[in-house]
Amino acid sequence: MAGQAQRDPAGVSARRALFERLIDHAALFPPASMSMPDAVEADRAARASGHAWMLDRFIVPASRLGELPPEMPRLSVVLDGGEGDLEAVAATPHEVALVEARIDPAWIPDTQALVREKLPGVRAFWELSPGRGLHGAVAAVREAGAGAKIRCGGTTLPSVEEVAAFIVACREAGVPFKATAGLHHPIRSGDRHGFLNLLAAAVLADGDAEAIVGEEDPDAFALDGDGLAVHGHHADTAAIEAARSELFTAYGSCSFTEPVEDLMRLRVLPG
Repeated sequence: MAGQAQRDPAGVSARRALFERLIDHAALFPPASMSMPDAVEADRAARASGHAWMLDRFIVPASRLGELPPEMPRLSVVLDGGEGDLEAVAATPHEVALVEARIDPAWIPDTQALVREKLPGVRAFWELSPGRGLHGAVAAVREAGAGAKIRCGGTTLPSVEEVAAFIVACREAGVPFKATAGLHHPIRSGDRHGFLNLLAAAVLADGDAEAIVGEEDPDAFALDGDGLAVHGHHADTAAIEAARSELFTAYGSCSFTEPVEDLMRLRVLPG
């Protein structure tokens, strides 16, 4: 895939637009499940690497905010307790960019109001279950002025159809989303989703989202100086930037080296 993007300097802009600040570092979470010192050290090493431009927030459970050292990048905090989590987030000396949690869609309006009251300026992304009721849940997120989140791994894997439906529902509603879990590799393989598949489905608004999410052939994806193309559909750099800003904002990965090494192996990133 995308050997041309490595040779053509013009491809750098499209590559940056696609992958810049894509990864929220989730080293504390399974399957890595690092200790706090090891996770912080892994994050510092990643931010000192040549691909640090691909990193955004460090993800931490609210229950572990007190374990963080003084110097940290901006955070995404997973609300893993009750309403008191918002007090803990408000009290932390670290910069918190967003909070995220799995939530019953019926609770979104009231919970979002609490976030707005206690954490002004902090964005919230609410994890939704795919399948029946998705459009109503996405509508609730939109009305709350929040973002949505999809879990792509774990004990139950969403189908290609469910992931594609989530992306399309968010696009149609104008709701930004992030993804988490299971996105260890760029290209789908077996029943494991690929983060590049999700990116391409989000960026290529005129494409068949199901076919793109389900694509397992790396050669179906072309990234060059003109942008990204899959299945005959094409998005230029401006369209990629818009989709990354307004739709697919980031995904959580417990590893930073794994996705980077995979992208280099595919020659999407220079080695």
